[in-house]
Amino acid sequence: MIIPRHLLAALLVVIGLTGLTGCYYDNEEELYPFSSTTCDTTGFSSLTYQPDLKPLFETQCAIAGCHVANGAPGNFSTYAGIQARLPDIRQRVCVVKDMPLSPGQLTPCERAKVRVWIDAGAPEL
Repeated sequence: MIIPRHLLAALLVVIGLTGLTGCYYDNEEELYPFSSTTCDTTGFSSLTYQPDLKPLFETQCAIAGCHVANGAPGNFSTYAGIQARLPDIRQRVCVVKDMPLSPGQLTPCERAKVRVWIDAGAPEL
């Protein structure tokens, strides 16, 4: 039996569309960034730079070859340097999520901390 070209083309389109709708992947951490198993947001409203965010910036951003003096744009080894780049930090860390490049990506909880801290005015103490 020979199938006419237009029917074969239509059949291939239907099979292709069916296959595409079958491929769907979810990342639980992205779907539920504040789930009780991954992130306790209880104290996020009182985050400050010195005790809460400084260690994160020191280990993830202000490292050799990255956001230090004479490194990538923004010296994140100082509070003033971070303050000068807050809109960029929020965009790259919390929206685009392509920073930090190294030593590894932040967890959804860490990203949430950065976002909440910046949205609260990025208090130092």
